[in-house]
Amino acid sequence: MSHTCKNYEEIERELMKGYLEMSEINLEEAENSQTACNESLRVCEQNLTECEEE
Repeated sequence: MSHTCKNYEEIERELMKGYLEMSEINLEEAENSQTACNESLRVCEQNLTECEEE
């Protein structure tokens, strides 16, 4: 039985490690997405301003 428990504990550690690694990746992706959205908004606002000036 202890062999089975050891497997569960090992699986739990690996899952925790994986979730932590994915959280870092997800945060990086969210930050990149926010940066891209902000840049898109800036370009749209710039284009609208140029249209108003014409």
